[in-house]
Amino acid sequence: MNLPRISVFGLGYVGSVTAAALAERGLSVIGCDVSVHKVDLINAGKAPIGEPGLDELLQDQRSAGRVRATVDVEEAVRDSEISIVCVGTPSAPSGALDLQYVEAVSRQLSEAIRGKGTPHAVVYRSTMLPGSTRRMAENCFHGMENPPSIFFFPEFLRQGSALADFRQPSLSVIGVLEPGQATEVVSVMVDPTTETVSVESAELLKYSCNAFHATKVAFANEIGRIGKQLGIDSTEVMGALCRDTRLNISSYYLKPGTPFGGSCLPKDVQALVHYSRRLGVTVPLLDSLMESNRGHLETLLGQVEAAGKKQVVLLGLAFKAGTDDLRGSAMLELAANLLLRGYEVRIYDPEVSSSNLVGANLAFASLKLPNFESLIVEELSEAFPEGVAKTIVASKICADEAEISRFLGKGQPHHVIDVNGWRALATIASSYEGVCW
Repeated sequence: MNLPRISVFGLGYVGSVTAAALAERGLSVIGCDVSVHKVDLINAGKAPIGEPGLDELLQDQRSAGRVRATVDVEEAVRDSEISIVCVGTPSAPSGALDLQYVEAVSRQLSEAIRGKGTPHAVVYRSTMLPGSTRRMAENCFHGMENPPSIFFFPEFLRQGSALADFRQPSLSVIGVLEPGQATEVVSVMVDPTTETVSVESAELLKYSCNAFHATKVAFANEIGRIGKQLGIDSTEVMGALCRDTRLNISSYYLKPGTPFGGSCLPKDVQALVHYSRRLGVTVPLLDSLMESNRGHLETLLGQVEAAGKKQVVLLGLAFKAGTDDLRGSAMLELAANLLLRGYEVRIYDPEVSSSNLVGANLAFASLKLPNFESLIVEELSEAFPEGVAKTIVASKICADEAEISRFLGKGQPHHVIDVNGWRALATIASSYEGVCW
């Protein structure tokens, strides 16, 4: 089998690691950079950046004749079938992303590929915000007689272990411009775990990972500052926290949808923030959690208002499925806000019965929504009088598809807002949107 030849544009951290690792797989790789110094280093079998094992690997691959470098874009494109863009995307003074180097390389690639006249693929590895790859495709490669196949292949390489991360990635996706776009042309770059997604999803995933890592560092440091003030070893606390792989280091809470609620999270976040202030410890990340949660509820309210219907049905009222607990319920808060804004509200939740609510649960519900008993319907049919268009806010699966389709089926005038991923509603309702999708 004839393996495709690779050109790598940008021989900084990501580019030099990518070039060496692909050469290690037996591919012929030509690097390209505006820096003559970097090109000379690669051609001498030396790494242009400090990374454990990279010098030795480049030396081996250079000796085997599998890797070389040039400053000539046309040469790099002529001697390859796949071009990988790894140039930098620095921050502008405003904090915005600066794509000037990606744009410049894309235009150079476009001209070189036009002159080549044979099939080519362009793979972006430079970190770019959602929509950037598509804009590059439209602005730089549109209208070509034989446009290249274009992909976004985010890198998840840690400095200090980049080669190991490339060889055995913990996460790998490749983004395509259109559903069903073939990826066989770049199969030499991926591994069996690589998932195909849209370019926008792949771009956002890269930023999501980095933002999540930054959040974890900031969170650990804020807990660390609290612990330090109290004479507690916070490394011990974090060590114990990380041993819980069911809830803490897991996917359990990482599901876009409803704002957080319940009897614990809002109360305990507020208490910890208040306690930190008393200690004189600044915790801006923790302090922002309640505001962020409230902002998410406002987003949901905005979606209901945008639907333009004055009657609203809430499918689900408790703060999460499998309980009748209304304490901290975002749907209870939503209902109260909608009533204050002049909406008519009906609520269906088989797990919540006004006759069974007692104690703190009843007190909380009565405080937030004094007339909540009159809003709850016992049968789903009671929420859907004939001929009235409604907005349906579904926060949990609380009816089977056959039953719900009687009221939300195609041709019905209702609009569904899916809060937590009841995806079957997308195929049932004539008008559907997700709160986060």
